[in-house]
Amino acid sequence: MSLSKPVALFLLLGLFIACKSSNTKSENGSNHLINEHSKYLLQHAHNPVDWYPWSDEALAKAVKENKLMIVSIGYSSCHWCHVMEKESFSDTAVSRIMNANFVSIKVDREERPDIDNIYMEACQIVNQNGGCGWPLNAICLSDGRPVWVGTYLAKKDWMHLMNQILEVYKEDQNQLQKAAAQIANHLQSEQQFSVSDKEIRFELKSMTDAHDRVLASLDFQNGGRVGQMKFPLPPLLEYNLEYAFSNKDAKSRQWLDLSLTKMMNGGIYDQLAGGFARYATDEKWNVPHFEKMLYDNAQLISVYANAYRFTNNPAYKNLIIDCTRFMLNELKSPESAYYSSFDADSEGEEGKFYMWTFNEIKSILSDELQLKLIKDYFEISEAGNWEHGKNILRVQLSLTDLAAKYKMPETDVRIKLEDAKQKMLNHRNKRVKPGRDEKIICAWNAMMVQALCDVYAATSDKMYLDQAIQTANFIKSKLLQKDLKLFRSYMNGKTGAQGFLDDYACTMQAMIRLYEVSFDESWLQECKSLCEVVIKNFSDESNLHFYYTSSEDKALIARKKELADQVIASSNSMMCEVLHKLGLYFYNESYLDRSEKMLHAMAQQESGMDPVYISNWMRIQIGFVKPLYEVAIVGKDFAKLHAEMLAKYTPNAILLGGATEGSLELLKEKLQEDQTFIYVCRNKVCKLPVQEIQKAIQLMN
Repeated sequence: MSLSKPVALFLLLGLFIACKSSNTKSENGSNHLINEHSKYLLQHAHNPVDWYPWSDEALAKAVKENKLMIVSIGYSSCHWCHVMEKESFSDTAVSRIMNANFVSIKVDREERPDIDNIYMEACQIVNQNGGCGWPLNAICLSDGRPVWVGTYLAKKDWMHLMNQILEVYKEDQNQLQKAAAQIANHLQSEQQFSVSDKEIRFELKSMTDAHDRVLASLDFQNGGRVGQMKFPLPPLLEYNLEYAFSNKDAKSRQWLDLSLTKMMNGGIYDQLAGGFARYATDEKWNVPHFEKMLYDNAQLISVYANAYRFTNNPAYKNLIIDCTRFMLNELKSPESAYYSSFDADSEGEEGKFYMWTFNEIKSILSDELQLKLIKDYFEISEAGNWEHGKNILRVQLSLTDLAAKYKMPETDVRIKLEDAKQKMLNHRNKRVKPGRDEKIICAWNAMMVQALCDVYAATSDKMYLDQAIQTANFIKSKLLQKDLKLFRSYMNGKTGAQGFLDDYACTMQAMIRLYEVSFDESWLQECKSLCEVVIKNFSDESNLHFYYTSSEDKALIARKKELADQVIASSNSMMCEVLHKLGLYFYNESYLDRSEKMLHAMAQQESGMDPVYISNWMRIQIGFVKPLYEVAIVGKDFAKLHAEMLAKYTPNAILLGGATEGSLELLKEKLQEDQTFIYVCRNKVCKLPVQEIQKAIQLMN
C-alpha cells in the first residue's frame, strides 16, 4: 500500500535507533496498574509513568481531556520490553512528558491479542520494510486511532519523538487527523472473498503447484525457512509432515527430518531440562532467544509426536518424553493448567541462566573422561562457542560418533553423558531462575491438551491421557461459563477478558482430539455446543469467515479477521478444520458446506500469498483433495485395537468407536455381539469390516 506524505511524515518519525542511554531509578509509589493481575502490567506498576490498563476509565479520560494516547503493548518474557521499561518508563524525565501530555495505557498482548492485532497491523501498514515487534508502541488520537506506530526506541529517541508529535498536535491537529484517518481506513478495509455457487472441487494439481512454492522457500541445508533467523513454525512443520505422508513425497520428508533434527540438537532446545526457546538468532539454530513459551512447546510436542508415529525415529520419541517432562515439571500449575512462559533474562542479563564457561563445567565434572565426552558432545571450549567466553549447549557429535572416537560401547557413552548432564542440571538449578509468567491462557492450555493426547497416542502411556483430561477439565471448570462462553485468561483465581476466536478454536480442536484418543463422546457433544456459540457470535456478514472478536465485545477502532498462519495457525483455518471434522462426526451438512467454502475462498488467494502464511490452510486442503476416512472401532475389545490405531500416523482419518454404538450416526448398526470390528468408511460408504489394524491401514491406502 502506498502512503501519502502526511502518513509518511508523521508515522515514520522516530524510526531510528541510537545508543542506549542510562536509566534513572523510578520514583516511589504506584500507578493505575497496581491492582492488575497480569505480570507484565505489574512490572510497570511502580513506574513514574501514570500507566492505566486498557479500560473505559482511561479511554474516557483521553476524550474528556482531549489528550493524545500512548498505547504500549508487550508481554512479560519480552527482552526488549524489559529494556525499554528500565531505560525510558522508569525515568522521571520521560514520565514528566508522558504524564503531562498523554494518557498512557499498558496492554499485555497475551491477555488482549485483539488490541495487539490492530496496532501490530497498523505498524505493518506504516513500516512496510519491517521493524515491527514488541514492545509495540502507538501514539494515538483520543479515539484510539494511531498516528505513529513502532517498536523499541532508546530513551532520547522516544523523548524526541513525543516532543515532535506534541509540537504538531499543538500547531496543526488537522495534519494528525489526516494521518490517523488514512491508517484507520487501511485497518478497516477487508480482503474480499467470493465463492461461486458452482460445485467446489479441490484438484491435486493445484495442491502440488502450491507445494512447489513452499519448497522454494525452505532451507535444505539447515532446516526451517531460508533466512538469518530461525523460527520453528509448527504449522509449516505439520503441513510438510502430512504432505510427505499423503503424497509419499521424499523432498518434504527430507526437509522435515532435517529441521526436526537440527532443532532438537541445537541451542534452541534446552539440552539439560528440556523445552524449546522462542527462536534462534542464527541460521543454524545454535543461538536462541532464550524465552520459552507454552504455545511453542505445546505445538512442537505435537509435531514430534506425529513425526514419531510417521517415521518411528526413536530420537523423536525421546524428545517428546523429555520436553513433556519439562512442561509437567516447570510450567504446570497446582490446578493442572499450564503457565504462559519463562523470561529470556535472569539477573538482568539475557540467557545468563543457560550459559556455561568451560572452567565452571570442569569444576562440576571431576571425571576426566566425562568432561571430555561433554566437551566434544556439546562443542564446549575455553574460548566459548558464543560471546565473552560463554558456551551454549548444542549437540555437535552423535552418540555413535562419540563412541567411535573414544572406542567405547554406545551404551556406556550414553550413561556417562546422562550422568554428566544431571550433575550440570543440579548445579544450574542453584542459579537465579528466569521469571515465570503464571498467567493461564485458554488457547495455549488447549494446545497443551492436544499435545498430551498426541504423546499418549505415540507412547500408549495412559499418564499423558490422564494429564490431558485434567487440563481439559480445568478449562471447563474455570474458563467455561454456564452460557458456554470462554474466558481468555486466568490468574490467582481471577478471570480476564472474554475469549477470542483462537480460544474457542483451540479448545474445540482439543475436545475433538480428546474424543479420538478416549472415545468419550461427551467431549464431542461439548465441542458441538461451543461451535454453535462461535457461529452465532463470531460469524462475518457473509457467514463465510469469522471475526477474531465476539459481536458481544466492546468495539475497537476495527474488527479484524485472523486469516494468516504464522507461529500459531490462524483461528479461521482452525475453525475450518473444526467444522470439517464436526460435520463428518455429526452428519452436519451446514458445517461441511461452510468449511468447504472457507477453504475454497482462501485457495483462490494462494497464488498471491507467501505459502508459508497459509500452511495450515494447505494442510487442511489435503483432506479435501483426498477425502478423510472415517475409521470406527466398535466392540467389547475395542481398547487394544484403539491403542494400536493411535500408534499409527493417520492424518487421513477421523477415529470413532467404543464398546457400544453411542449416539453418533456413523456408529449405528456397527456393533456385533461378542465381536470387535474395524470399519473403514469414506463419505458414509464402508468397506467390509476387518479385525486387524494392519488390514484397516491397507484399506486406507
